[in-house]
Amino acid sequence: AVFIIDPEGKIRLIIYYPLSTGRNFDEIKRALLALQKADKDAVATPADWRPGDDVIVPTAGSCGVAKDRMDNQTKDQYCLDWFMCFRREKKAD
Repeated sequence: AVFIIDPEGKIRLIIYYPLSTGRNFDEIKRALLALQKADKDAVATPADWRPGDDVIVPTAGSCGVAKDRMDNQTKDQYCLDWFMCFRREKKAD
């Protein structure tokens, strides 16, 4: 098993592999970077997120905020629906 433990000692990720299966270090690194991004910017990362990919903005806390997000989308933030908004990130060089 692979465990990622944060600086406060909290287990943030567990990945189990059978003994006969090799570890995917690219996925372990991707997951670690995604956790760091989520913590740093208070966002969520979609499946297979890579640095520079769009991130998920936390769900609106009220109907007013949700409506405002839908009505005032920008080139940097867009919504697929009132509960699913993304922020465009700068692609890594």
